[in-house]
Amino acid sequence: MEMKKSIEKRRMGVILTLLSLGLMVFIFEYGKIEQWNTVLQISGILSIIVFIASLIPTFFKTGLWKFIHKPLKELDEREIVLTSKSLRYAYSIFTVVVLSLLLILAITTLQIDVVLVAALILFAHLLPASVIAWTEKVI
Repeated sequence: MEMKKSIEKRRMGVILTLLSLGLMVFIFEYGKIEQWNTVLQISGILSIIVFIASLIPTFFKTGLWKFIHKPLKELDEREIVLTSKSLRYAYSIFTVVVLSLLLILAITTLQIDVVLVAALILFAHLLPASVIAWTEKVI
């Protein structure tokens, strides 16, 4: 895996990717409630472009996506420890985020829809790699 990018650039990529993912969901939900208009459509398209433009260099070109999705038998001991630690942190964060979201949905009249579910699945896949990108200086 190539982690030649500085840790600051990787952190910025993680922030940009996750914020644009959240923004896509927010824009979709807001557009559904308030009726789509040109500004919302352009904002939605821009958030998708920013998401893809930050996802590719941060997760795919660095090899983080591939690394975090490797079978255990292909990893050495150090990589297993690193993957295990990142999974533990990522799914702790994921649990808190999803339970908070479910609480908000229970309190409000909003409903879970396909875009939110797809974003949460993608978020779950991005989190372990995000933890590694955020914490590790060199891999």
